[in-house]
Amino acid sequence: MHPNPETASPAQRLLVVSNMWPSEKNPVFGVFVARHVQALRMQGAEVQVVANTDARTGRVAAARKYFSLLIRAVAAARRGRFDAVVGHYLYPTAAIARFIASMADVPLVLVAHGSDTQSVGRADFFGRKGREALSAAALVVTVSTALRDNLRERNLLPVGVQSAVINMGVDDTVFFPRASAREQLCGDADERVVLFAGNLVKSKGIDLLLEAFFSLLDADSADRLILVGEGPLRGWIEQRISDVTVREGRPDPAQRVTLTGRLHQHDLALWMAAADVFVLPSRTEGLGLVLLEAMACGTPCVASRVGGIPEVLDAPACGRLVSPDDAGALAGAIAEVLVSGKDSFGEACIVQASHHSVTAKALEMIQAIEGVIRR
Repeated sequence: MHPNPETASPAQRLLVVSNMWPSEKNPVFGVFVARHVQALRMQGAEVQVVANTDARTGRVAAARKYFSLLIRAVAAARRGRFDAVVGHYLYPTAAIARFIASMADVPLVLVAHGSDTQSVGRADFFGRKGREALSAAALVVTVSTALRDNLRERNLLPVGVQSAVINMGVDDTVFFPRASAREQLCGDADERVVLFAGNLVKSKGIDLLLEAFFSLLDADSADRLILVGEGPLRGWIEQRISDVTVREGRPDPAQRVTLTGRLHQHDLALWMAAADVFVLPSRTEGLGLVLLEAMACGTPCVASRVGGIPEVLDAPACGRLVSPDDAGALAGAIAEVLVSGKDSFGEACIVQASHHSVTAKALEMIQAIEGVIRR
């Protein structure tokens, strides 16, 4: 693929600073940022990246990795010439990105992804400096309108600061329908497969999904649940499954729930193409890009009506939206989609996802940054 000379801006030289970036050890850590950067390059922008690949948490690990991020960003700014500094995540990267942009004397562009919009409100150093960075930014990009509105409602995004809503986009070379996926992954072609992908944390509503799935099993309305991801709730999930009492004549949940751990994007895409319905029962969500990835594979979705999710899940054409924290409503919506059949949603899902391709979103970002550079 070659840059489009009418829309791309080859002169754009961007220094991207991100506190998440995939590595061999953790290939999904910030993979959407890496995918977006690659698309920017394909559209003609010259992008240098300084990023953190360490997913460890805790004060000691945080101090080490973000000090390293700062030192490497300073070195990059001294060596190169840039038109703008782009900082991904308001916490803690915004503070570092602002310092680097000031040092390089170029505009600052900040990208907010989700939970970072809450973290930037903290009273600690990075919270305070992140808020200062928001006020100093030439452009603040949020991945959903809901996130932008939230920042404004909390007076964290000043009226005079330019903003844009641009998500990171779906890679349609990875996420697309595969007729052979079901045969490759599922032994029984008639199984009704429910899929989840994400961090195994409370905010993703894993507890609600388990309760909904157990009720679907009891009603003989679903057959298998696939949980893709890792997180602190994995042990609790395994214990919860083992604690469920098997009713007479009903299938054993322990034999019907599969935890895959983290998967490479290509493997995740295969599961998305194989599943009958993708479920995201989040309590909070910046956008829910994973929903668009599932839809790009032709798979309908059921998700909570929170954050930016209603902006990307076109219900009822592409699935169902339900109230958060309602396991009964979640089960009912999943059952409805399964009864309707995947084929009745497939075309609408693919069309909806096509509006959010990574190429289109990269072009939107380039155009937004070009406006900042010209000013």
